[in-house]
Amino acid sequence: MPGLGSTGGKFQISAGWRYAYADKSYFDNRVNHDFTRLWGPREQLSILDVTTQYRLNSRIRLVGTVPIVMNHFSLLLPPLGIGRGQRQGWGAAGIGDVSLYAQSFLLKPTEHPFENISLGIGIKAPTGYWGRHRIIPSETGSDFQSRAIYPPAIYPGDGGVGILFGYNLYKILRKPALLRGVTLYSTGLYLSNPRDTNGTPSIIESLGVPLTANFFNRVQNSVADTYALSAGAAMPVPYTWKYKNLRGLRMRGSINWEGLRKYDLFGPHNGFRQPGYALAAAPGITYQIGRNLFIMEVPIVFNRHIDPGATNLPGIPVVTKSGAVLPGPFNPARQMGLVAPASISLRYVRTL
Repeated sequence: MPGLGSTGGKFQISAGWRYAYADKSYFDNRVNHDFTRLWGPREQLSILDVTTQYRLNSRIRLVGTVPIVMNHFSLLLPPLGIGRGQRQGWGAAGIGDVSLYAQSFLLKPTEHPFENISLGIGIKAPTGYWGRHRIIPSETGSDFQSRAIYPPAIYPGDGGVGILFGYNLYKILRKPALLRGVTLYSTGLYLSNPRDTNGTPSIIESLGVPLTANFFNRVQNSVADTYALSAGAAMPVPYTWKYKNLRGLRMRGSINWEGLRKYDLFGPHNGFRQPGYALAAAPGITYQIGRNLFIMEVPIVFNRHIDPGATNLPGIPVVTKSGAVLPGPFNPARQMGLVAPASISLRYVRTL
């Protein structure tokens, strides 16, 4: 959930956009070269959001977010490598899961203008469609049927009512003189999804191949917990204070940690999910002029981990001499976990 700042007017409205593109699958923390070459996966995540904040009093804020999803995924079927398989793709667009979040500052803002911390709790409603189907071939490149799209990351919603827990903290340094005006900050948000599975057939089912018993519990998509943590600093750009229109320019940088958990905090955790995390260094800038605030951030991933056990896919089916189609042998390298090397995030905030 995007934050809109701790001070300002009674009401704020914001529009943001985040874009990421991934074309490499990871196994643990290394590139899964064979899978990437054979399947040629391409994932494009493009998410707009409209966020509003209302200040009830000096300490309590209400924040509502409506995301708009425009995601796309494609791969080669059958997975024979570039130039051999046929690229098949499908999109997922629409309103995402709407959330409402309340936060309260622990310190009285008028008495602590240079530092504060807030704690928050909220709810995420399953307003985004989590069961979209398209005409998709089986893994063999034939047998075109209406199948649930995949992977789960491109869906507008996850199908669960979620509970949000979060915090925001900041401290504006006043000394030493060299660091005067530097702001240290950190934010965190945890989404707890108690629902087990959402009833949508997973990629395990949608590949349309015979399954061994170890995949029977993963034929539906799981409703997983997620988290996002960030810590960084923002500082004035040197010498800009001399120029009226540049005084609101700030440099910023943070370390971001985002992930999807293998086990949920509450409730069961069956079904298919793609647990893992990504660590990113995120340089950026902010520019404030009057009641307008512009934010740009470019997270660059320097470490990632995709669970190689939870994201395995069924083996290539085996056709016997009699013509029977049997489940293929288990291969731990048949595992899809896409991570974008970088992303871009833009936001505009207007205080009313």
